[in-house]
Amino acid sequence: MNWETFFEDSENVTAEETRRFIESGEPERYQLVDVRQPKEYEQTHIPGAILLPLAELPKRTGELNRDKPTIVYCRSGVRSKAACQVLSRSGIKHVFNMTGGIITWQGAQAEGDVEDGLEFFANGNFPTTFELAYQMEDGLRRFYLALAEKTELAEEREMLHQLAGFEDSHMDRLKAKYSQDGGTQPLRVMEGGLDIEQAIEIFKSQLGSIELVLQLGMKLEAQAFDLYQRLAWKHQGEETSAFYQQMADDEQQHLLQLSRELDRVLGETNPA
Repeated sequence: MNWETFFEDSENVTAEETRRFIESGEPERYQLVDVRQPKEYEQTHIPGAILLPLAELPKRTGELNRDKPTIVYCRSGVRSKAACQVLSRSGIKHVFNMTGGIITWQGAQAEGDVEDGLEFFANGNFPTTFELAYQMEDGLRRFYLALAEKTELAEEREMLHQLAGFEDSHMDRLKAKYSQDGGTQPLRVMEGGLDIEQAIEIFKSQLGSIELVLQLGMKLEAQAFDLYQRLAWKHQGEETSAFYQQMADDEQQHLLQLSRELDRVLGETNPA
């Protein structure tokens, strides 16, 4: 994937161009920078975005890779335009302003601040990021299986088991990487902070419609992608960063798979 096939080396790109670019290839090939305030980021952000508030940007440009194409966004495109000037002057080669900002964004979104994992599934304090990621995957796996037990629709049950399978495979990879890195104690789910029944109560209204189940799966997979992308950023310069980046790549593929399935379902529901 080459950014030049999507954008001219110019100042502006649309939210739709940005979405297609992100969905076309691996997340490590670009940088997505959110220059809003932390509270705005916490409410909603594009999965995988790096939070660098505009006021802090001049002192933090060194945190970015100067050679990667860098897409910048804010709420409406005003602050991000100013941020692009700052980044260009700092020596970053290819900087693009997402015009219209996040209010024009039609893709997946994530929630939570830069230290958050997934609400209900990764709460608490963790000795390492492996424990954090492992609890998230196990919490999601148990959540999907619990939802599957409550639905009476075979298609929904099959989709929920498929989603649980995504988490199983990631738990295996986390255990293997943890052992490879010298972990001596087995990875296990941390006690406390995990309330599957509370999550079920909140999300059970999604049952009864495969469309809504797919949308829920996309929301949670987007959150998982966002977490792994931020873990890769946190560990940049370390071997662990590449591992988390690969996990983020997997989550993006899960998102695309669910997106294609949702398109199919919507096509059957609303035939031309």
